[in-house]
Parts: sequence; C-alpha cells; structure tokens
Amino acid sequence: MRNWLEDIGRGRALAVRQLPSWMPKEMGAVVLARARQGALWARFTQGERRVLRKRRRILPSQWAARHRVISESVLPGRWRPETVAYQGGIMDASFFPGVETVVVRKSVQSGMSECVHTCVGYAIDRDPGPCMYVFPDKDTAEDNSRDRILPMIESSRRLASHLTGYADDRSTKRIKLRHMVISLAWAHSVSRLGNKPVKHLVLDELDKYPLRAAKGETSPEKLAEKRLTTYRGYRHCWKISTPTVESGAISQAYEQAQYRYDYWVRCPDCGMWQVMGFDRIRWPETTRDPVRIAAENLAWYVCEHCGSCWDDHGRDRAVRLGQWREAESGLELMAHLNLRHPKSIAFQVPGWISTFMGLSEIAAAFLKGQRKVNPTGWKTALKDFMNNYKGEPWVDYEAVRDEDRILELRDERPELMVPGGDVVSCLIGGADTQDNGWWYEVRAFGWGMGLDSWQVRSGFVTSLEDLHAVMFGDEANYLDAQGREYAVRALFVDAMGHRTDEVYDYARLNRGRVVACKGERDPQSPARLSRPIEYYPGSGKALPGGLRLVLWSNQFFKDSLSARLEIKGHDPGAWRMNAEMSLEWARQMCAEYVDDETGRWVCPEHRANHAWDASLLCLVGAHWLRIKGRRPKAEQPRKQARARKAKANPFVDGLGALRT
Repeated sequence: MRNWLEDIGRGRALAVRQLPSWMPKEMGAVVLARARQGALWARFTQGERRVLRKRRRILPSQWAARHRVISESVLPGRWRPETVAYQGGIMDASFFPGVETVVVRKSVQSGMSECVHTCVGYAIDRDPGPCMYVFPDKDTAEDNSRDRILPMIESSRRLASHLTGYADDRSTKRIKLRHMVISLAWAHSVSRLGNKPVKHLVLDELDKYPLRAAKGETSPEKLAEKRLTTYRGYRHCWKISTPTVESGAISQAYEQAQYRYDYWVRCPDCGMWQVMGFDRIRWPETTRDPVRIAAENLAWYVCEHCGSCWDDHGRDRAVRLGQWREAESGLELMAHLNLRHPKSIAFQVPGWISTFMGLSEIAAAFLKGQRKVNPTGWKTALKDFMNNYKGEPWVDYEAVRDEDRILELRDERPELMVPGGDVVSCLIGGADTQDNGWWYEVRAFGWGMGLDSWQVRSGFVTSLEDLHAVMFGDEANYLDAQGREYAVRALFVDAMGHRTDEVYDYARLNRGRVVACKGERDPQSPARLSRPIEYYPGSGKALPGGLRLVLWSNQFFKDSLSARLEIKGHDPGAWRMNAEMSLEWARQMCAEYVDDETGRWVCPEHRANHAWDASLLCLVGAHWLRIKGRRPKAEQPRKQARARKAKANPFVDGLGALRT
C-alpha cells in the first residue's frame, strides 16, 4: 500500500483505471484529488491497515514454525520442523486446494495427535470456521481439551489473541473464540455428534469408536461426517488412529482413499532413496532376548543400497532428509497433488520413522511376538507389534511360519559344502529377479521318494554375470566332506515383472542349463511349457531362436514348500539349511501366508519374500527334472536302466534333455 501511494506521489498513477481493484471508486476519487493537490496520506491508520491488508498465504508447516508452541511433549518449546520431519507434508497436504479428507494410519508415539492439533491451530488463524473434535469417550475428550487444545491456544501469542477473555468460553466441552467455536464430542453421544454444522472435523483414534453411536443410529464416524455437509468445497476432515483389524474403520478409510502415500527416507551415507521396512532392522543373530536388546540398544537398520548401518541417530538423519511420495507412481507429494487434485488422501506412519521410537524397542516388541520367546502370550504380543509398532492391521498369523522354526532347520554344514555320504542326487539353482539384481539359492536334492534337500548357498547378486559365476562359473566350487565336486544341473530363474528382456536373452543363450519361469495363479497342471515366445515383451523386436517358459502353479508349489518347512530337520523330506544361513533369509521365508477367506497365498505390503521365491523355484526345478523317486545307478534294475536309455522324447529349448 505504501509503495502504491508513493507511486501516485510521483505521478505514476493518476487515472481511475490504475487504482487497485479492491478500492471503492469514491475513495479512489479522493485519493486522486489529493494526489493532484500534492497532499497525500502518509499512511493508513492501524484499523484501516488491518481491514485492508491482504495476508500473504503461507503453508501450515511454515506457520507452525512461526507460531506453534508445544507444551505437553517430551520436547516442549517452539515447533521445530526437523524434529518430526514427516509431519510437515501431512499438514501441508491437509490444506491443499480440493483436499477434504486426510487419513493417517499410524503407530503409537508418532506425534500425529500434535500434528492434527497444529492443523486446527492453522485453521484458527488462517481458515476459521466451526471445528469439532470427536474422541472415543467423554473422559478422553475432556482430557484433550484441558491438557492439549487449550494449552496450544494459550501458549501461542497469535492464537491467544483470538480468545474472548471470558472463563465461560474455555470449558472442557466447548472453546469459544472471537471468530469460531471448537466443540468437543465423543463417539457414544449422539446429541454431541449431531449438534451443529462444522467446517473442520477431527476423528481421533477412529478404530476405538463403537460400531454404532446408539440403537438405531449409524456409526459415529458417519454421523460426525454429516456435520460437514454445509461446508461442501471448504471442509476438512482428519481421520487418525492406530489400526486394529483389517475391517476396522481406519483401515477401511485408508483403503478407500483415492491415493496413498509412503514416506521415503534418504540414506545419509550414499544419498539413495528408499522406503524403510521392518525386514531391514537387524540385531545380533545370537541374541533373542527382547529385554536385553531393548536395554542395550542392540538393533540397527541396514541401508538397502549401500549396506551402511544406521543407529537411532542415523535413522533420524535419514528421516529428516525424507519426503512423502505416492505409493504407485512414486511422485513427490506436492507434485502429485498438483497433478491429480484428489479429495481424499491417506498416509501410512510406521514406528521406525518416528523419532520417539527406538529401533531396539521395535525389535524387542517383535521378538515378544515369537512363539519360542513367548510360548503363551506370543499371539497377543504379535498383534501389539502389528498395530502399535508397524502401524498395520492385525491378520491372524496362526498358520504363518515362525522364523525361529526356520533357524532350527540349520545343520552343521558351512556354506558351499554339499552333504556327504552319497545322499545327493543333484544340485538345482533358483533365482528371483528384482529391479536391482537377483536373489538366488543353490540347493542339493537327495535320492528317493522323500526328496530330502539341503541348502548349499544363498545370497544376492547385482548382475547376470555374477549369477552365472555362482551357478556355473569359477565360484561354483561345491564339494562334499570327501572332496567330491558337484555341479549345478540347472538354474530356474524368474522371468516376469523385472528385467524380462535380460532373462530371456540369458535363458536362450544358455539353453539346457538356464530355464526361464513364470508363476501362474490357476494353471492347468503343476508345471507345463508355454507356447513359443517369438518377440521381446512390449515390442515388435524378434527374439532370436524363440523361447518357451516353464509355467508353474503358485498355489501348488507354495503349499508344498510350506508343508516341507513344517518337517523337522532330522526327519525325511525336510527343507534343511546350512549353518551360515542369515536371519534375513529366515525372515523372508516367513513372509507369505494363506488368506483364510480366499485360501490364496498373500504377501504383506513392503515385506520382502525373495528368499521364499528363490526356494520355490528350486522346488519347481526338482519337480520339472523329476528328481523325486530317483535312485543311485548301482540300485537301478538293469531292465529299467535299459528302458530309460532307449527312451528319447526331448522337449524344445533343451528342457527335455534336462529331464533325461
């Protein structure tokens, strides 16, 4: 305003058409008349400036850094964005134009309640309108009003300026400000939920609400959402809660949101982006005592790119460098909002990105949910881990394998050693293909109908050259205790979803030794050959020589592998491991489980199952090569041996030669 008046004084704006659009014409005429006379107002009065001033729009995270003061917290004082870095994106997205519903499925100790209180504080100052908090019960509502909401307003000079000064306007059920009202309600009270229209609605701990507000009424969630109807296009609703079960309200709201976002952290050592997952939290393999792990802070996190180990401080650094991204496209939060303009969005906040939760605390909570560590209360403890630490709904894991049971399958053999005593028929390799490389396993299979097997080698490589060296090259030096050497008979490698062209070329250039595979959901048989493939996928480029895949049944082989993992290590048919098998491999072998409703095998989101897939491909190879039932040559009848020698029915691509 002052700059504009100075321009008039210099003769730069002497026409009504150059006046600001917001200024009444009568006022503009007076200003121009004064300008012609050389007499200008030096400045507007304080009241005029307050009325005419257009406030500059700032993001909620910027507003919080200036005006938010934390009182009830382990870190009291002025709001510091770097303390809980992931909150800023949620706050900014809450007031993005068009966004009406924000769902946050969270772990405990994630600071999300304070995050939503900050959103309400921003609304008080920048986007006023009737507001309602809904809590599970009356006591929780009154405690939050007295201990969190009122202190938030009183501790900030900007927010305190909106208080009326009357004691009656600061009760535990209703906070009346100069320009808006904040109402406190609870899920069991129909009258409180259906009292008045609101512009801002907070549904706190949604999964703890009753299924119905009262007899004949709908759920408290739906009843409260009806209060927003009047403010269509301007309303905001926050749904936050730790989850309980998949059918719970917060999990249903999370799944029904238009878009979901994951928090990507950035490694402070290599600078690579990644989504943190529990499977990369490590602790000493020899230590299984949750009390000791938590007390001595024995856990750490391993970067999936460079392998650097983060303690709690390193994890906090990685989180501070992070950002929210859309789950499917990988687009950064604000870029995705500008592109899609959604009305409902959802965020997943697991415990391992929270500054207030240590990695060792999370590891200890998981170990308490293991049957071997906690024989009686393991299931309750595992549910607590899933809900309060992982931030995901509980799924009945009764039939899921326990990693301790996988570790019990280890024998005394070191890695690379084949069992001695002429018990091994052949070695078979399996490799699961990923964007950044291949998870592989070399497994020895025994003679006879039991199909005994022993893990010889397992690991991860980043190139097909390295994989070939492990299976057939210089690194493939597999000996038994007597010094006899064994070669890998065939490698069965996953050809779908990742780097398909490379796998196709590798298989066709190594016909007879490398078999490309594809899992099927409802196949005609456990394993069969596909039709000839003459072109690379997604293009018209010809595939030299063509290729045929081995199509295998997901359900058949997963059921079979799961059954073998239940066999104890000293019994026939066991799926034995070598002594150097890692805890990470054991975890991945426990990743998938059977959905009770569909009977299908499923893998929880962000849970690695590469070891499971590599083992499946070894089992597919044993089935395809008809290893089961084979006997050593000395035990074969002469007539049967002659019959096998005379039989010749080779399959295309050398797959038949593998069988004979």
